[in-house]
Formats: sequence, C-alpha cells, structure tokens
Amino acid sequence: MPNVLISEAFRLCDGLHGHIEYYETILEKNDLISREGEFRSCKLGLTLGLLRMVEIPENLKRSLISELIEAWRLSVPEKTQQQRQDELQSMRKSIEDVRQAIRWTEQHASPTALKRLSSGVMFALPVLPSDIQKEEIPKIQDKLRQIMDFFSHQESSQSLGA
Repeated sequence: MPNVLISEAFRLCDGLHGHIEYYETILEKNDLISREGEFRSCKLGLTLGLLRMVEIPENLKRSLISELIEAWRLSVPEKTQQQRQDELQSMRKSIEDVRQAIRWTEQHASPTALKRLSSGVMFALPVLPSDIQKEEIPKIQDKLRQIMDFFSHQESSQSLGA
C-alpha cells in the first residue's frame, strides 16, 4: 500500500507540473491583463484544474468546483490595471508554490506525500475574495474549511495510528 501511495504522489506531481507549465505559458502573454475576460477565465481554469487533481473526497471536490463556477466573477471592473498586475503576480506566486510542493514531494517520497502535496496545492490556490460574488463567499469559505478539516482529520488519524 505505501508504494501505491508513493507512485500516486509521483503521478500527481507529473500532472500538476504539466498543468502549471501550461498556465505559466499563458500568463506570459504581454497583454493578458488588458483582456479582463480572458484573464479571469485563465485564473478560473488554473484554479479548477488544480482542484480536479488534488486528492480530496470526491463529493467535496465536486461541490467546491460547482460552487466556484457559479460564484466566479468574469468581470471585476473596479480593479485598476495595477491591481490586475498585482493579481497576475499573485497567480505566478501560486504557481511557484505548487512547484515547490511538487519538488518537496519528489524529494521526500513517503506514504504521506500524496496528502501533503494535495494540502500544499490547496493552500496555493489563486483564489481571492474579489474573484467571487460577495454573497457566495461564505459558501466557498465553508467548503474550503471542510477540505482543511479533512486534511486535519487525516493528520490526526495518522498520528494516532503511529
């Protein structure tokens, strides 16, 4: 069983690496932030792709993905060019955080690597409150809290079994 978990972690590393490289290439477009709809769609695509790959209970994953799609703002007209530039930098930081989680997993293969990688990706999600319709923020926060509780429960269960 531990070898299966380790190989799943490496498979997830490969998938995540390809996903972030794809979005890194898109983010390099010079005028991306001036095309708000494309920029917002790109950010949503990056986020949803990361969520689809992480190892969390399928019901939580589906629910969060559905709620994010419904709540996502494709237009945030109150943001200035500088704020969009800052948001782009934040997305690049998220990608780098995922890359670091991948590196750590590749260097520390263990049965817990898959859980640690998935939780690292969840912490790196490039979602800001301004991305979501105001009235939907509590629902999204609740789903994220449930996922973090799942990780917390896994950690405590593992330490009890050790």
